[in-house]
Amino acid sequence: MPRMLGVAGLFLVMALAPGFARAAQPAAPAPAQGQARPAAPPAQGAPAAQDQKKGDQKKDDKAKQETPAAVEARLSDQLLLELEKKRREIDRRETELRREESRLQELRADIKKRIDTLQEVEQRIQKALEKTESTKDDRLEHLVRAYTAMAPDAAANLLNTLDITLAVQILRNMQVKRAGAILAVVQPERAAKISELLARQPQPPAEAPPQRR
Repeated sequence: MPRMLGVAGLFLVMALAPGFARAAQPAAPAPAQGQARPAAPPAQGAPAAQDQKKGDQKKDDKAKQETPAAVEARLSDQLLLELEKKRREIDRRETELRREESRLQELRADIKKRIDTLQEVEQRIQKALEKTESTKDDRLEHLVRAYTAMAPDAAANLLNTLDITLAVQILRNMQVKRAGAILAVVQPERAAKISELLARQPQPPAEAPPQRR
């Protein structure tokens, strides 16, 4: 009986030995007050740069995996986008050119209208001048007839007070003999000035108007 108890006790001791061994191990000493705790291990996970690198790697792998048909389709889509962009740019420029052409046509029409108006005004002025000249000629002709019908002394007295330019025109349109007879009795100084102007602008004498009887 004691032997059997000794064998059973031996097995019991062997079964409990690991627990006793762990309990017998000394605990880790606690850090002293003021002493820094050991740094924690770095957090798990890759940084942003590594994530970007992995993303680029995936894109490269995807590009390598593209079939020729997929590559052709992608390039075709890019080409269509570029062509559409060019077409829109050309349409924009054509629209601007049409607007500019329309503006130029309006400007040409306005210039032509102004030119026509100026030409019309010029024609009116020319007609008015011609009418004025004709009226002046008629009046001058009337004065020439009147002074020709006067006696030389009476005509000379009027010429002494008349505007010298008009006096020259009247004498120039008279017959030379009649004009000389009147000029002979004009005041000497005025007669000399009239003679000088007549010599400066020589013109053939006009035909004498028929005298009334």
